[in-house]
Amino acid sequence: MKIIMIYLFICFLLMTNYSYSSNHIKNYKCKINFSTSIKNISPLEMSAPKEIKIKYNSETNSLVEYIWNYESVINDFELMNNKSNSEFIEIARKGFKKTLSNKDIRNGIYFKLYFNDLKANLSKQFIRPVNYKCF
Repeated sequence: MKIIMIYLFICFLLMTNYSYSSNHIKNYKCKINFSTSIKNISPLEMSAPKEIKIKYNSETNSLVEYIWNYESVINDFELMNNKSNSEFIEIARKGFKKTLSNKDIRNGIYFKLYFNDLKANLSKQFIRPVNYKCF
């Protein structure tokens, strides 16, 4: 009986530890909001992914998975903000920063997800962003 109680106690500890750690992994699925006005259309809208999925670890402030239209692009992007408990996360294409260099302006692309209202936008420098609604 004592062995069974010890076994059950160990199982309980493992289960609570697993459920505690999984609470830090957040999954977000973002769908594009197409512009209804020709004035507000972004040049990015035609090439932007219709759906973006993000798996984010809030405890370690790290990007676990980043998917554009069902294809993983995690190797091409990185998390920009280093603060945990932030109001948003910003994901950028690796190797490009927000500078005025021609290379950064042409190739840099940024996805910013706001946690308070679950809205997001995909942008390039000096180009109107494409809006997303996440859940």
